[in-house]
Amino acid sequence: MLLAAFRSPELSPGGRLVERTAVRGVLFRGRELLLLASRHGDYKFPGGGMDPGESFADALQREFHEECGYVDVAVGTELGTTREEVPAIEAAYDVFGMTSHYFSCTGGSARDGQQLEGYEAELELTPQWVTVDFALAANRAVLASGVGVMRWLVREIAVLEWLSARSR
Repeated sequence: MLLAAFRSPELSPGGRLVERTAVRGVLFRGRELLLLASRHGDYKFPGGGMDPGESFADALQREFHEECGYVDVAVGTELGTTREEVPAIEAAYDVFGMTSHYFSCTGGSARDGQQLEGYEAELELTPQWVTVDFALAANRAVLASGVGVMRWLVREIAVLEWLSARSR
């Protein structure tokens, strides 16, 4: 099921496309959700791009370990996908297209420290347990402020809205 789709308005139709597939985890503990808070005050789902040859589950377990320090996360059913198309950074392409697959997850425990990539460390991503509505309000506030708005913010707001509506 497609949860949300976004295409940057400045993109021309067609163009040279580079594709990326990503996985994202939806891990609840009661009413709280494990998300990554940035220094800007926004929240994103744990996850990221898949390495060649990885399964969805392997990639998501790796991402939980790297970003949250969590091990033994069980990857369950796919909840849905998002699709983004934005200007490509690479000169050989016009469009960067990413499909993110969101999975229901269970279990897991914090055993190791984070192993963040450079941009993740710069953003001071920190795992936090928060309610869906808290994260949604925080993300909307960051978007409205225009300060520190990351490319993923609109995508994560759409998924948080979907989760919020689903819980009512």
